[in-house]
Amino acid sequence: MKTTEYIGVALIALCILGFGGWGAASFFADPLIHIGLRALAGIGLLGFVLLLAYVVIDRVKKARREPDDIREVKH
Repeated sequence: MKTTEYIGVALIALCILGFGGWGAASFFADPLIHIGLRALAGIGLLGFVLLLAYVVIDRVKKARREPDDIREVKH
């Protein structure tokens, strides 16, 4: 990827995180939503973030090893 593509992806990710944080702040600060529901949503969000981090770390590790795993095909 080129530098401009990295910048574009970073800006999109920042926008998504900003809107997600704003929505989460509204959800968790709303007194009309039961505390148990807010706790369950927080636990689910934490689990999702942990799984997402695991997948990203796994793919980065595989991308670093990839040239060693590729074998030349002889015709």
